[in-house]
Amino acid sequence: MAGNVELPDGARLDDGEVVIKTAKDWGLSTKSLVLTNRRLFCPADLTGRSTVILPLTDVLSVALKKHWIGFSTIVVETKNRRQSSFGVHINGQVVRSDIAAAVDLAKQSAALDSSTPASSTPTGDRYDQLRKITELKQSGTLSEAEFEEEKARILKQP
Repeated sequence: MAGNVELPDGARLDDGEVVIKTAKDWGLSTKSLVLTNRRLFCPADLTGRSTVILPLTDVLSVALKKHWIGFSTIVVETKNRRQSSFGVHINGQVVRSDIAAAVDLAKQSAALDSSTPASSTPTGDRYDQLRKITELKQSGTLSEAEFEEEKARILKQP
């Protein structure tokens, strides 16, 4: 996926955080668009003058708005009811689904991290998680290395 990526506004990756996709991966010219396994860096609005950093666990919805005239936009709504929008002239549905999948995975990981002992997690949930990360790998959202890391983490659960 994205190798040595410069994050907007001089931000840095946190420990365990990896870049999943960038605007370049989607064929977009929006330089401030970067998706990691924990955060979405994106323009605050259609002007693109400022960038926001959205924790994926705070995202409530990711929508693709198609307009009669002009390009489509991605609208991301967060827990604090703040909306961020950015234009997507191509691959809008792919961008929306990649962000939504990363949000789902981040929320699952956060729920597992904050849950009581892992032994209380039913085995079926583990297989669902494996199925989901396999789908993310097949869609190109997760790299082979990211997939293996997530798989190892899931399989360590009793």
